[in-house]
Amino acid sequence: MSVKVKIKHLKPGTVFNAGPVAVRVLEHFADGKTLVIADECIADRPFTCQPFKPNRPEDWKANNWRTSTLRADLNRDFLNSFDEAGGPILSENIIPAEWDLTDSAGNNTYGSVTDKIGLLTEAMFRKYSEQGLLDLDDWWWLITPYAGLSCNARIVHTDGTLDHSYASYGDRGVRPALYVESEIEVELEEDEVDLSPSALLEGFTTRQLVEELFRRIGTEKEVIEDDNDF
Repeated sequence: MSVKVKIKHLKPGTVFNAGPVAVRVLEHFADGKTLVIADECIADRPFTCQPFKPNRPEDWKANNWRTSTLRADLNRDFLNSFDEAGGPILSENIIPAEWDLTDSAGNNTYGSVTDKIGLLTEAMFRKYSEQGLLDLDDWWWLITPYAGLSCNARIVHTDGTLDHSYASYGDRGVRPALYVESEIEVELEEDEVDLSPSALLEGFTTRQLVEELFRRIGTEKEVIEDDNDF
């Protein structure tokens, strides 16, 4: 039996059908958005295909997301696929976000961009990987440039370790990341629903929570006093 649940109530790590792809919840934010990532790579693609020289932008660098062909495709074709799929998330429910283009050595030569669809930065990868949320037996791109080599961008190995690769290589996976409205309802099977701690507490009043807190404090105090009797 399927049930409808708000995205904000799903525990990080929960996977749900977003329309064109299945996505995995990474984090909920207080301002009403949730960060999700494609549960699997949606394609193997180059980070950037070198453009014809007469049309190449002056600031073009292979590992610069700002001029990346992957960026253009994701924020056009992939973004439009949410409306075409007619799933619970439409393109209008995807929140534009600032994506940091700081390189692997901490230099911010490329600045940042605002897009609806991005890739995880190296810092974001480290954060969510430590929480066990990003396991995937595949190669995939990060948005982070590799320092010192403008032809290389950061990638994740099949074993979850970081490396770098030529941005023009087409055998690296694309795992889009995006922020969606947390209030949206999605449909899951009952046994797939794993609620976040905040969702579990939502059904209780503040009074009930305070009373439970004092009850537990009193219980712990009794246990400590009993231990001190020996």
